[in-house]
Amino acid sequence: MKDTIKYVGLDVSKENIAVSVAAPSREGARYLGTIPHNEYHILKVLRKFGGTDSYA
Repeated sequence: MKDTIKYVGLDVSKENIAVSVAAPSREGARYLGTIPHNEYHILKVLRKFGGTDSYA
């Protein structure tokens, strides 16, 4: 299986977290939206980009 690098940006505020993702190429980052500021939603986003590994 080939490893793929993705850069995930999180802009954190008290209530929400804005999520963006970028590839190592020179194309711009894609804004994915905001999620609530809680552990469940953060882990859900990380699983989406991290494959089948579990976090926590």
